[in-house]
Amino acid sequence: MTQHYITVSGCGGYSADSTESLLEAGLRAGFGFPSACRNGNCLRCQGSLLAGSVTLRNGRTIQAGEAAAAQVLYCVAHAQEPCEINVPDITAPGQLPVIEAACQITDITPLNHDVSRVILKLPAGKAVQWYAGQYLELLLPQGPSAFSIANARSGDGRDLELHVRHTADNPSSLEVMQHLRDNPVVRTRLPGGERWISDTLPDGPVWFICGSTGFAPAKAMIEHLLTRRFPHAIYLYWGARTEADIYLPELAEAWASAGQVHYVPVLSDTADTRYRTGLVHEAALADMTDPAGAECHVGGSPVMAWAVFDALLAAGVPAANIHSDVFDYAPRQ
Repeated sequence: MTQHYITVSGCGGYSADSTESLLEAGLRAGFGFPSACRNGNCLRCQGSLLAGSVTLRNGRTIQAGEAAAAQVLYCVAHAQEPCEINVPDITAPGQLPVIEAACQITDITPLNHDVSRVILKLPAGKAVQWYAGQYLELLLPQGPSAFSIANARSGDGRDLELHVRHTADNPSSLEVMQHLRDNPVVRTRLPGGERWISDTLPDGPVWFICGSTGFAPAKAMIEHLLTRRFPHAIYLYWGARTEADIYLPELAEAWASAGQVHYVPVLSDTADTRYRTGLVHEAALADMTDPAGAECHVGGSPVMAWAVFDALLAAGVPAANIHSDVFDYAPRQ
C-alpha cells in the first residue's frame, strides 16, 4: 500500500494511500471536504488538480496541467503520486467554514454610557458553527466592521451577542450604531479569528486580561468553560478607567460569588479602595504564581495587547500561551 502526501491549497495537507479516494483520506484526516453522494454525481467534491496525477474509478488518469485537471471529482480519484489540490469550501482540521448571512437585529440595549449590547439572530435552518473567542464582521455600506462574538454557542445556535462601544471620538463607531438602529437586518460574515477555546479544553488555569469591550471574547470563552465544567481555575482581570466603564459588573460578580471565576476589576483613574488600581496586566502579574503554566487571553486595543504580551513574556509566560486576535489582524511590524 503506497502512501502519497496530498497538499491542500491554503489548508495544509494529509496522507492518502492508493486504495482510498482523496475524499475518503481527507475526511479521515479531519478535513471538512465538501461531499454528498460520494459516487461522482453531485459534483460537491469537485476541485482542481494543481500538481501530480490521479486515477479515477473508471481507470482514467488525469495529470496536472491538462484541461480535465480543472474539474476533478475527488470522491472517485486516487493519488498516483504526491499531489496538490484546490477544492472550494474545504476546511482544515479544526477550521470552521466561513459563511455570510443576513441576521435579524432583535435587541439593542445600552449597558452603560458608551457600550450597547446588540443581539442578532441567524436565519432559521442555517446551522453556523463558531468557537468561543471568535469574531464576526458586520458587512456595512461603509465597509466591514469586526466585533467579537460575546456569547458561547448554545441552544439552536442562532443568537449572536455583540458589545458595541460607540463614542464621539470615534465617528465610525457612531455610524455603526446608527445603522444598527435604523435597519431590521444586517449582513454578517463569520466566524473569524484564530484565538479561541474549542471542545479541547486547556489543561491548566486560564487567565483573561481585558480592557473595555475586550471583555466580549472573554465572556464567550468563560461561558464555554463553565458549560463544560472546566476543572481548573479561571481568572478574569478587567481593566477600565473608571467604575462606570465596567459595563457588566453584575455578571462577573455573579461568577465570582458562585466560586466559578476569580474576578478582579482594575481601575486606572480612581482612589476608590474597593478596586485594584493601575494597569490591568500589572495586577494580574502580581497575582500570578506560576507564569510558566498559565494560558493567557488578552482582549483590548492593539497597543494594549502588545504591551501586555511583552509584560507577560518578560514575566515568564511562554509566548505560545499568550493569545489575542490582535496578534493576527494587527501583527507587530
